[in-house]
This record gives sequence, C-alpha cells and structure tokens, in this order.
Amino acid sequence: MNRKFARVFLAAVMAVTLALTSLTMAVARGQTRIAGEIVICTGYGVTTISVDENGDPTGPVHLCPDMVLAMMAALDTPVPDFTRPETVTRAVEAPVVELAGALWAPTPRARAPPTLA
Repeated sequence: MNRKFARVFLAAVMAVTLALTSLTMAVARGQTRIAGEIVICTGYGVTTISVDENGDPTGPVHLCPDMVLAMMAALDTPVPDFTRPETVTRAVEAPVVELAGALWAPTPRARAPPTLA
C-alpha cells in the first residue's frame, strides 16, 4: 500500500510541476515587446535601457524560454577570423579536359510485368 501511495503521489507532483511550468512558458511567450532602447554612454561603458512607448524604463528583459538554450549554446562558439591573408596569391588555371563522345546511345527496352514465383 505504501509503494502505491508513493507512486501516485510522485505522479501527481510531476503533473502539477508540468502544469505550472507550462503556464510560465505561456506567460513568457505572450509578453508584450518593448517599444525601444536608449543607449547611454557612461563612465563605465555603454549602457542600454529598455523603454516603453512613453519613454519610461521597463526594467530588465525577461528572455523567452524557447530560445534561451540556443543562446547558451552560441556562447561556446569561437569568434570567426575574417582577416585577409597577407601573402601573395596567384590564380591557378585548371587544365581543360575534353571528354570523348559516347560510342553508342542506350536504347529503351520494354519491360514485362513481374512474374509471381
């Protein structure tokens, strides 16, 4: 009886957890977007402040949970190096190869229906 109660209790806790977290994701997805951003240069560097349509600060941005994992995966990637090579490059000409024509053309052949063996 005790194992059955533990199994039912664990299933109920997992169902409630799933229901509550799905509501959190639904709320995050339905949040209204901010109207704009103001960039301020301070003594410590550049600061970006999110503002609403009246120009009032909106506070910190809450990331949508759908794309947060993709953003975390992108933090590992190294920055690509887009510098030009500093050596002299020369164009390489590919040799021209002439292909011989076919000796004969394939002829279409009719095929009978498959036989039952």
